[in-house]
Amino acid sequence: MKHGVLLAIFLLSSCAMPQYVSKGTQNGVEIAYRWNHPVGKPSELWLRLKNTTEQDKHLDLGIDLYYQGRTLEMFEADTCLRAGQLLNGKLNGIYFIPERVTTAQIKDGSAEVETTRTLIEPASCP
Repeated sequence: MKHGVLLAIFLLSSCAMPQYVSKGTQNGVEIAYRWNHPVGKPSELWLRLKNTTEQDKHLDLGIDLYYQGRTLEMFEADTCLRAGQLLNGKLNGIYFIPERVTTAQIKDGSAEVETTRTLIEPASCP
């Protein structure tokens, strides 16, 4: 009986959704990312942006993809986050599809994601 319960817990934990990798909190905005690997399609870099303040924020974000120490691709996100708002991956349109970094390079851990520009300022969202 105990073995059956342990097996069930193991199977459920192995099927859990991948977690977002935190890149920290700046000016009240939490920044994180994760990779999504749809079958038969290129990998997608999903962003998770959460405004933890009670003030609207304008966000200008630069993201670089590195492979073997070289920048292969650069992405930009320019958006406005309402107070307390969460933008989450493909659901809200904050995702990128790399063209020069392969799924194999991403899965083996040799591709790195870095936020190279983070400008966050109070602003009214439309």
